[in-house]
Amino acid sequence: MKDKNANMKAKEMSSVYWFCQSAEWGGFAPASIQTRVSAPTLSRAVAQLEDRLGEKLVHRNAKQFQLTAAGEDYYRRFAPIFQQLDEEWEQLSSLQSELTGDIRVSCPEPFADSFLQQAAFDFMKDHPAVNIHIDFSSDTNTFFDDQIDLAISTNPPQAPHLVQRRLFDMELGLAASPGYLSEYGWPSDTSDLLSHRLLAGNKIPFWEFRESGQIVRIPIKPRYSIDSLRLIINAACKGLGLCLIPKVLLAQLAERDRLTEVLPAVGCPTGIVYMVWADRKLVSARVAAFRDLITERMAQPWEFLSSVSRLNADN
Repeated sequence: MKDKNANMKAKEMSSVYWFCQSAEWGGFAPASIQTRVSAPTLSRAVAQLEDRLGEKLVHRNAKQFQLTAAGEDYYRRFAPIFQQLDEEWEQLSSLQSELTGDIRVSCPEPFADSFLQQAAFDFMKDHPAVNIHIDFSSDTNTFFDDQIDLAISTNPPQAPHLVQRRLFDMELGLAASPGYLSEYGWPSDTSDLLSHRLLAGNKIPFWEFRESGQIVRIPIKPRYSIDSLRLIINAACKGLGLCLIPKVLLAQLAERDRLTEVLPAVGCPTGIVYMVWADRKLVSARVAAFRDLITERMAQPWEFLSSVSRLNADN
């Protein structure tokens, strides 16, 4: 006969849920922001669960929140159950009501200029109760701190619990203005780049090339850096230095004598654009719908890239 005392009580189930949320977000403080439950309440719930189980689930101090082996086991067992419940509830709720609430998106500036703003306008027109907020960034370092729902990133995410979808690739090329090359000369190989003025649009510490069958990494100490592809292109057109930009843009700007390709025989890196969201976090119906719209419209990325080129045509 089954022991009635072995049944999980509602209070214990709640404690397990708060433990999973705390583990999900990497601590009581960040979990309190997401769940809108105070950090002390979460901490007490986990402590009560530890007492009930007779197991320490979390190593915690002022600077660290780390699951024990037992904590990892309990999280692995119970988190998928709560995630499935959340998903089922969200699907049921989305069938019963219109899309409402806020969507926070992080993306590089040219992506907002040339694509995301119009997509946001169209989405809000179709869903009047949804509000969209866009921040400029090309990485995902502050994804959780800034409570971002979706991010468009040119760097693969490093934080755990983030999932990425590859939107499109960009073949890159080295470029400089005719005026810059006339004043500072042409580099003869990639090692010459070390003595040139370089323009950088992101936080990558080096550029990686394929030259004479070898991989060559050139450390980046930019003369000028700004987290905007559009403004980096503008700086290059004004003769400030050498930059790496998508070849489709370079070809268009070369036709106008704004930029010239440099070291065309050298293999340049490929730029990759990702869409990123939290893996185990409940993705609301409004965020999922906006994510699907972005994916659908980015099926033709060259239209977006061409519009970036047009932004620089008259600058």
